[in-house]
This record gives sequence, structure tokens and C-alpha cells, in this order.
Amino acid sequence: MTDAAARRVLFLLSSARTGGNAGRLAGRVASGLGPDDVQDWQDLARPPLPRFEDLRPSAAPPTGRLADLARAVMAADDVVFAAPVYWYALPAPAKLFLDHWSGWLDLPGMGFADALRGKRLWLITTRADPDPQVAEPLERMMRMTAQWLGMDWRGALHGVADAPGEIAQDAAWAAAPGFLALRPA
Repeated sequence: MTDAAARRVLFLLSSARTGGNAGRLAGRVASGLGPDDVQDWQDLARPPLPRFEDLRPSAAPPTGRLADLARAVMAADDVVFAAPVYWYALPAPAKLFLDHWSGWLDLPGMGFADALRGKRLWLITTRADPDPQVAEPLERMMRMTAQWLGMDWRGALHGVADAPGEIAQDAAWAAAPGFLALRPA
């Protein structure tokens, strides 16, 4: 895919705060996409996802909202997790969604694992603590997830903000519009 080709970009929000800094930073990132690019925004926290129960190898295909989310992931060229750093990790809704992925990987007839291969995976985070080490465990988890699933890890954009809207004062705000630019991996 070249820069000129239209892309389908899936933004997965997972903050406990509606309109929080991670979502605002993701919106700023999206402003740098091309006019033909398709954006799909999904909030994993609202409504809450059903709990994950590992029923492998006899799991059933996802239904309802989970089926919609699975289709959105499979249709996307780029999957962007936008999340505040909670306790050095993803917020619970995003982690829960990844747990559901594990149940779909070997599901006969779904093709989820095959669909993930080669997709670009990105991470947008915000945190209150200015120490960059705070986000390292989360970024490492996502990078390893991409590697294990055969996805193309494209990197992370980290912002520092606490109060709502504070992200606009951080250096990540200025860098955000160019974050999803396609360049050699």
C-alpha cells in the first residue's frame, strides 16, 4: 500500500473518561489522514464488552457487538489503540478486547488470525506521569502482540496530560497529525 491509497483506519478507544486526553490525541492524529481514508471509531468502554470466558477449542463465533468489532478489525488496514496508561498497562476494556481476540484466533471458519497478519498496529497513549518509563510496559506489550500475530508494529505516540484537554499543551499534540504517515517499517 502506498501513501496515495485510501486506508481503513480503526480507532479503538478505551478510556474510563469520556472525552479524555487519549481520545482527544487520537482525534488530532486522525486530522492528519487523507480525505479518502475511512475512519472507524469504536469505544470499547461504552457499552461495556461482555466478559471473556476461554472456551477453546469449542468456542462459538462472536455475536452482537463483539461480532461487529471483530468485523471492524478484520476490515481495517490500520488498528490504532488509543488509551490512557492505567497502572503501566492498557485500560481494562482494551485488555478485555485483546482477550476476546485470543478466543477468535483458532475459531474454524472465522479467519481472524489470517486477517490480522500484515495489518498495521499503532498505539496512542496519554499519562499523567512525565516519566517516559511509565508507558514502556504497555508499549512493549503491544509490540510483542503485533510480533506474535504477524502484524506490522508501527509505533507509539505518547502524550503527557492529566486534566481534560491538557493534552493540547503537550509536544505530542504537535506531532499527532503526522503520526500515522506511512513510511518504511
